[in-house]
Amino acid sequence: MRKPDYIVYITQESQPDPQGETSTFWTKVGVAFTHNGKNGLNIILTPGLAVSGKLVLLEPRDETPSPAA
Repeated sequence: MRKPDYIVYITQESQPDPQGETSTFWTKVGVAFTHNGKNGLNIILTPGLAVSGKLVLLEPRDETPSPAA
């Protein structure tokens, strides 16, 4: 399989702490590939996951991505 064009994450905001600050939690749920030279993407999600909410596609980095929490 070729290298993915994007990594697929879901994001979830935490409840505000006593100072009113929130954090964003990022969970990798799959990968995405350009659709064989045509407009669009093929998105492959990890089997067995229940996914809902906001999906975020980020270009992969050479190193393992670790978005700030």
